[in-house]
Amino acid sequence: MKIIKYQKSGKKKYRVYFSNGKSLLLYEDVILKFDLLLKKEVKDLSSLITYNEKYELYDKTLSYINKKLRSEKEIRKYLEKYTDDNNLIEEIIKSLKEKGFLNSNLYIKSYVHDRIYLSLDGPIKIKNDLEKLGFREEDINNELEIFDEELIKERILKYLNKQQKSNKKSLYVFKNKMLLNLVGLGYSRYDILKYLDNIKVDDNNLKEVEREKLRKKYEKKYKGYELELIIKKKLYEKGFRD
Repeated sequence: MKIIKYQKSGKKKYRVYFSNGKSLLLYEDVILKFDLLLKKEVKDLSSLITYNEKYELYDKTLSYINKKLRSEKEIRKYLEKYTDDNNLIEEIIKSLKEKGFLNSNLYIKSYVHDRIYLSLDGPIKIKNDLEKLGFREEDINNELEIFDEELIKERILKYLNKQQKSNKKSLYVFKNKMLLNLVGLGYSRYDILKYLDNIKVDDNNLKEVEREKLRKKYEKKYKGYELELIIKKKLYEKGFRD
């Protein structure tokens, strides 16, 4: 089948018109691979169409990667939305690796540094998130070596100091909340308690404010020693231990 003309149609694509009145939208790389510019004809249209469809999926995947780095697991899941041909999926993934578009170590390194600069996430959370993306524990641990004692201390204290400024809870409640929050952020209990034990919160004013609230709440129902006892009990439940 003779090629009549080429017409540019968007980035990296051409509309190719044939002598039978039909046309195909082909990628520039496909045109070059099949040497269509020189031959000006197509002998095996089926192979051309099949290869163009494969290239289209490959190009979509490249665009997906260009938005941000992706793991092999993410790429595989993305490709499965468009095809159930496992051989094609493996072929595309192999090609991406060979051309440097899929690099596990680069992804992990970038991910770890992003979490350090854009969040207060700790090493445990970061490791768990990377394992969910399909990366090997050994590769993850290599990049997490950046979390030395000094960095962990800096991040935990930064979080504690920020929370302390807006704290309206007793020291006991505050410390328990901080422990739970920092564990959730991915730090070990050992590291957290090492710095949390040194945190001081002057909760005397908070205690007195709470005492007056309780007094107003219960003074109509209780009197004298009984009132003081119920106030003391409620203060204890709210974490005021002294």
